[in-house]
Amino acid sequence: MRQLQLDIEPHLDARISDFSGPGWAAVIDAVRQLHAGLVNRFYVYGGAGTGKSHLLSAICESYLEVGKSAIKVSLLELLDAPIEAISALESYDLVALDDIEAICGVPHWQTAVFHLINNNNAGGGQLVFSSRFAPKELKLELRDLGSRLNQAVSVAVPTGDDFADRYALLHSVLMRRGVHFDQHIFDYLLEHGPHQTSMLLQCVEQLEKLLKGEKTKLSNATLRQIYALIDEYQS
Repeated sequence: MRQLQLDIEPHLDARISDFSGPGWAAVIDAVRQLHAGLVNRFYVYGGAGTGKSHLLSAICESYLEVGKSAIKVSLLELLDAPIEAISALESYDLVALDDIEAICGVPHWQTAVFHLINNNNAGGGQLVFSSRFAPKELKLELRDLGSRLNQAVSVAVPTGDDFADRYALLHSVLMRRGVHFDQHIFDYLLEHGPHQTSMLLQCVEQLEKLLKGEKTKLSNATLRQIYALIDEYQS
């Protein structure tokens, strides 16, 4: 797979602990069932930017931490690769397929994913899927694949509109990275920053770069610059 130069390795700056908000409880419970071997197929869905890719990376990392093999693949990116590439995924303990809706209208890739599910299941592996659509909403030409996906445990991810979810995510990510934001910045980010998980995390990364090397006491000019940056990320 590396010879194909695909970006399919998990982005490891993600942890399950990032998703500690109350709205993520059902998702995290399903992840625990994955680790316990009680679930072999898990499907998460939600709008663009709601943190699905970050979650899949975190799930992969949680498997790698216990010595299992795991890989995250964006099907949107994989569509440009030779279809034989997908067979290389069969040896992993966990395969996380992001953007499953990308194969709607592409029957030969639907067949490839169907065979991956069957072969992965026969080998005792597990699969995680993500999509902007619930399984029953996918317009798949291959009904057998639709049936397999509908059999998966499926959970909708939270939208990010809940303050408690945003607070928990922001607090967990900053603690894990060892980053401290001035309380005024933290509060402004929660109140006026983006609600969507992906945009919130992008904003945090930009703030980290902006604040790198800054003194503990920030000037009013610097604060205004920070607030302006946060405003640019508003949902």
